[in-house]
Amino acid sequence: NGVCRSIARLATDATKTDCEYAVLIRDVLSLEGVQLDTIDGCIISSVVPPVTVLLKAAYRILKQDEALVVGAGIKTGLDIRIDDPATLGADLVVGAVGALKLTEPPLIIIDMGTATTIFAVGPKNTFLGGAIMPGLNLSISALAGGTSQLSSVNINAPKKAIGTNTEDCILSGVVIGHAAMMDGLIERMEAELGQSATVI
Repeated sequence: NGVCRSIARLATDATKTDCEYAVLIRDVLSLEGVQLDTIDGCIISSVVPPVTVLLKAAYRILKQDEALVVGAGIKTGLDIRIDDPATLGADLVVGAVGALKLTEPPLIIIDMGTATTIFAVGPKNTFLGGAIMPGLNLSISALAGGTSQLSSVNINAPKKAIGTNTEDCILSGVVIGHAAMMDGLIERMEAELGQSATVI
């Protein structure tokens, strides 16, 4: 009926077996009060191919059925206008399709995970392209791993842009800097679209 029942997160781990993923998925569903016999199907949208295979096998173990894997050739209603449509990540495809269920284009869609992606969907559901940059945690890890005197910090909203200690300076640079980067990219993308867009 189009209602999101629950959201759960599991760590991506290509060293787990299909059985281990099946147990994890079953347990998470049980915690949410979802019975396996009420599940009609499964759609997998993954950008980690080894884990995609494991998740598909885990679903087969749980339901003795095949999951639909988002990828090239799946009909989504998007008109993909990037240089090589087959290279478009499944996460971006489902993000765009989900956003189009909420509102009309033009859209600018931001997804902040390991990487931060920002992409544009134009009139007539045309996926136009976008930008990819390191996500917040990856940025902090890169600073800690690539410098000798900067350490990793927990992500929190900084109190101000002008930090007065190393941790606050990193948070300002990464969190406020990321927000400013998003604002700038939205402004440039809207200029290229020639109109304002709904930002999701």
